[in-house]
Amino acid sequence: MRYNLQKENLRRSIKLLNEQQIDLWIIFTSEGSDPCLPFVTGVKTVGPGAFLITKNHGKLAVCSTIDAQDIEECGLFDEVRTYKGDLDEVLKSMVEEVAPSTVAINYSECYPLADGLTVGRFRWLQEMLHEVYQNEYISSESIIKDLIIKA
Repeated sequence: MRYNLQKENLRRSIKLLNEQQIDLWIIFTSEGSDPCLPFVTGVKTVGPGAFLITKNHGKLAVCSTIDAQDIEECGLFDEVRTYKGDLDEVLKSMVEEVAPSTVAINYSECYPLADGLTVGRFRWLQEMLHEVYQNEYISSESIIKDLIIKA
């Protein structure tokens, strides 16, 4: 698989982040659970992981060692970090390095492709990242809509 659509969508995502003044877009996944993944990464996952698209720090991924080979070989990410056990510390470290003022996550009241984050995972994310990000999270709906509708 060449991932041409995903390469273009990731490039456009960074442009949209800049236009919308969003520093970081986090797409959390577990077994490919997020509905926007086919359009944004096209990579299937087994373990919990996160894709971080940033305004100024490139495209990052954190994944289990089981998923690392596929994510590294797709060539979509500037950096891939793996974890054994829990992804908490690795994800937290990556977010701290990005030092975002604004973070978009996949929740939406009316657009299913932008509503991939469960309430439980959202609460986990808030609690886990509390030390490194204390602002409000915003919906990634506008990013995903622009990617899908204007594709």
